[in-house]
Amino acid sequence: MSTAGPGVRVVAVGPVLSAEDVADRIGAIADTYSRHDVAGVAVLDGFGARMVVDRGHLVLTDGVGEHRRERRYPKVDHGLRRVVTTNVEGVVSFDALRWCAGAGIAVVILGVNGAQLASSPSGREDARLVRSQALALGTATGLGVVRYLIGAKLTGQAKVLSGRLGEADAAGTIAELAAGLDRADSVDAVRQSEAVAANVYFAAWERAVKVSFARRDLPRVPAHWCAFNGRRSGVNPGTPRSATDPVGALLNYGYRLAEVEAVLACRVLGLNPDLGIMHADMAGRASFALDLIEAARPVVDGHVLDLCAGPRRKREFVEDSRGVVRVMAPLTHALAEAMPAYARALGSVTEHVAGILAATSPYDVSVPSLLTGAKHRAAARQRVATAREVGELPARGPNPGGIAPRGRRRLQPSALPVLPLPTCEGCGEALPAPTGRVRTQRTWCATCLPERRAEIDRPMQVASLDHARAFAAATGTLPAHTPEAQAARAEANARQRAEEQKWAMVAEKCAYDAESDACHDPQWYAEQVAPKLASLTLPAIARATGASTSAASKWRAGRTVPHPRRWAALAELVGAGTPEAVGQ
Repeated sequence: MSTAGPGVRVVAVGPVLSAEDVADRIGAIADTYSRHDVAGVAVLDGFGARMVVDRGHLVLTDGVGEHRRERRYPKVDHGLRRVVTTNVEGVVSFDALRWCAGAGIAVVILGVNGAQLASSPSGREDARLVRSQALALGTATGLGVVRYLIGAKLTGQAKVLSGRLGEADAAGTIAELAAGLDRADSVDAVRQSEAVAANVYFAAWERAVKVSFARRDLPRVPAHWCAFNGRRSGVNPGTPRSATDPVGALLNYGYRLAEVEAVLACRVLGLNPDLGIMHADMAGRASFALDLIEAARPVVDGHVLDLCAGPRRKREFVEDSRGVVRVMAPLTHALAEAMPAYARALGSVTEHVAGILAATSPYDVSVPSLLTGAKHRAAARQRVATAREVGELPARGPNPGGIAPRGRRRLQPSALPVLPLPTCEGCGEALPAPTGRVRTQRTWCATCLPERRAEIDRPMQVASLDHARAFAAATGTLPAHTPEAQAARAEANARQRAEEQKWAMVAEKCAYDAESDACHDPQWYAEQVAPKLASLTLPAIARATGASTSAASKWRAGRTVPHPRRWAALAELVGAGTPEAVGQ
């Protein structure tokens, strides 16, 4: 508020939010703080967040308003690899940092758009590697590092184009550029090949990548949000920063998280994340970490493609006054949960680059496999092979008699990023996974499914009538009146009459049992079973009852009522409480 003159007050009024925007933000907050830890990553967000130690447990508290959560982790079997804070307001205690350091957990504090504000990884210092890294610029060693990183990047991009986008021609072009890197005699020549590949790669993205939004959000989504407008910014020309579409915003955020993992990997191995070889040194920039993530960018790209397949919600993105698009929670949490996958992709890359640098050091430098554990596994296999050769182990199996197997296997991060559960294509709400399954097979929720069925049934009915008329004009009879159709109908009718007679005989024998009458009570079926059929698919109803999908369609729509012998199976299918079956 400011004063423009005597007795005059000017009040700055922000943008007016619609009822849909308010409901979206409330729903996003509820979804964000109902999430559980995934892949060993605990995300801390919101206001009044706390990271403290209580009675030996690490306690994470976060949330907004009434939507708050508290998570407690013991020192043993905590399962954590990362604690990530995203633009949070709160406190972190020294005890909590010591607790995480002792447990081997990296604490990462992120700001707006994934910018790294601080981190507390456990690592080592090796001046011999840092000296070789600093001297690699402009030498054959540096050229070898750049060739390796860009070669891995182009190979991964070719796989993304051929396997995910169906762009075989573009994939072949990039594969040829990757094969020609061995002939590059300078870092500038490698950069030139990378630039050509980037033009081919992201041109294919512009053709093939579309963002799927929930149908209910489409009227409120800007038109340019549904497509990828290129790896460039409309408000900041010449750079991909300040993305103006959701795909660019997702890529920028994902690359930021990969950069964080590259910094952590450098510190674990004793490298300096700031001394770049391909990226020029700049104040405040981790240039060597940017070098390393070149090989991991295709992993981030694959994750972003999965997220774009959606459907996404409008509330997951926000556009400022300049048109810059930012990613919002809970989508930022889903991106942060993929950090272990980025770490796994960067582990072998960082160790290989450290090995190249160590080979040029005047000192005897041995690079430990702290990121991948490859040397530990190789040594274990060698010990087993040696023991087997001298007869200390049986011919098969590495375990000699009398040694109990390890009870719990150490959890390894997935090679693929962890994605959120599928969401409804109509309203965008998360779909629950069926019992015994990790992911759901459905794409529409129970509320939107009837509307979707009504939408697709009408054109299907018109197409069916047109086909019947064309068939009758060609053959002189309708498809349902051919001899084959009549024979199949007669066989089905005979089978139905036999089943009805068998059911009637059993029901007559059990007529004295009052409880058995519940299985053919019309009121019970109309109240408990029929309304719940709308959430089922026709194949599921047909499999449970042995009827055709045509009959199941009539039952689900309420046009007909199934024979009472079907009611028990339908009740069990919808979970309405199956009454005692007749004759049992």
